[in-house]
Amino acid sequence: MTTAQVNVARATRNDAATLGTALAGAFADDPVFGWLIPFDVAHRDERLRTFFTSMARSYLRRDKHAYVAGAGVAAALWSAPGSWALPPTEIARESRPAMQAFGRNLIRALRVQLQIEADHPKDPKHWYLAYVGVAPGHQGQGIGSVVLQEVLRQADATGTPAYLESSNERNLTLYERNGFRVTSSFPALGKGPTIWRMWRDPQ
Repeated sequence: MTTAQVNVARATRNDAATLGTALAGAFADDPVFGWLIPFDVAHRDERLRTFFTSMARSYLRRDKHAYVAGAGVAAALWSAPGSWALPPTEIARESRPAMQAFGRNLIRALRVQLQIEADHPKDPKHWYLAYVGVAPGHQGQGIGSVVLQEVLRQADATGTPAYLESSNERNLTLYERNGFRVTSSFPALGKGPTIWRMWRDPQ
């Protein structure tokens, strides 16, 4: 599949499982998720799908900006400016799938989430990319950039910055090609894999 053949559309509530499957595949080798859901744990693929489908469901339920490419070859979950925080009610509402996904590492996962949120930039208001991923078998074809541009074009048109955290060093070049720059990095909970913060000024 070429980038010219990729159709990116705003996802609907019926697309939660499709988004979840695409993101689960994309994050299967992610270092931070490998730390939270170990690579040798039983039913790991199912656990990843459970988590990402839960996140997609939460975003879609709140009418956030979720995008799906093709028949699920890629997905992205964005928060519009000023709406990045995950409400405690949503954490509680999706607590069961979180337990199914992370098991005994659930507290660790919640602590990482709190650590990430603690230093999330407050101003200026910005688009926040929570997750973007391309399913295995479709990576390295430019599809990630196509999906990112769905929101980045809007950001540029309105003069709005964008922000993300990357949990995989391999993806930094993708984001840099799309105008992001690394602003800082830190180890998860002081001892885990590195997470990079990245900012993008409107272009």
